[in-house]
Amino acid sequence: MAVRRSNILPNFLIVGAAKCGTSSIATYLNQHPDVYLSPIKEPKFISSQFIRSPLRGRGDDFIEGYSVKTFQEYRRLFRNVRNESAVGEASVENLYYYRQAIPLIRKLFGDVRIIIVLRNPIDRAFSAYKNMLRDMREDLSFEEGLKQEERRRQENWEFLWSYTDVGFYSKQVEAYLTSFSRVKICLFDDFVKDGVGFMQDLFRFLDVDPAFTPNLEYRVNTSGVPVRNVLIRLLFRASGLKGSVYKFLAMNGFPEEMIFLIVEYFRRMIMTNIKIKPETRAYLKELYREDILALQGLLERPLYIWLK
Repeated sequence: MAVRRSNILPNFLIVGAAKCGTSSIATYLNQHPDVYLSPIKEPKFISSQFIRSPLRGRGDDFIEGYSVKTFQEYRRLFRNVRNESAVGEASVENLYYYRQAIPLIRKLFGDVRIIIVLRNPIDRAFSAYKNMLRDMREDLSFEEGLKQEERRRQENWEFLWSYTDVGFYSKQVEAYLTSFSRVKICLFDDFVKDGVGFMQDLFRFLDVDPAFTPNLEYRVNTSGVPVRNVLIRLLFRASGLKGSVYKFLAMNGFPEEMIFLIVEYFRRMIMTNIKIKPETRAYLKELYREDILALQGLLERPLYIWLK
């Protein structure tokens, strides 16, 4: 018989990186009978304790709308934990804000298991840009958006607007490796090659049955350019109201997976893909070269493919 437990907090965290498949990975983890993920995948509780409010970017009020900012409300995310042994959440900005996030994580949760998923930082940056296009938040070209990063940070825009800055992983990863004894660093490339094997390796890390096979039939949080239909653009534009509605539904028992399924069904109908310009990719290769090589040494794993 499942026993509902009280006063439960996470014993593992997916801390990043953003736009590295973490939404899909969290969804697949949650399929395991011994894993519990918070009903709001990215509650952003840790970062809400030190990030200035309000955020100033276009559509950032959507983020504000669903963020969980009080400890009492955060605890409610885990009130339905029963017999699951692995309990977690996936606020992916915690990797980027490692300086402020790590002390708070240690204080609240102790030496929790940490999961980090990394992707070629060039592809990650462009995916973040497409995410902003998808939600009708960005109106500049990728190249112009890169030029606006510093100004946007100074004006307190959400971290996802820092297209390139988020992808300097080496110091972020090193800080978590130094601060926690159980850190699992995964590459998005491996997830793409063998999704089931990737997930079963994560199950093993979380000390749950690694033989469980998740259903990987759909991916969530896809990005792209929406069609120029006025009604569709209004429906999919990020807003504070939508963020609050999402938070209300998730906090009150409406399965997040169902929200994702509905949203993704319509997204795939209206999205078209775009590609990064070759000259922009070449520029970003040089921008990231030193950090990629530093990360390669830190992980003791070849990352030369990211520089091809």
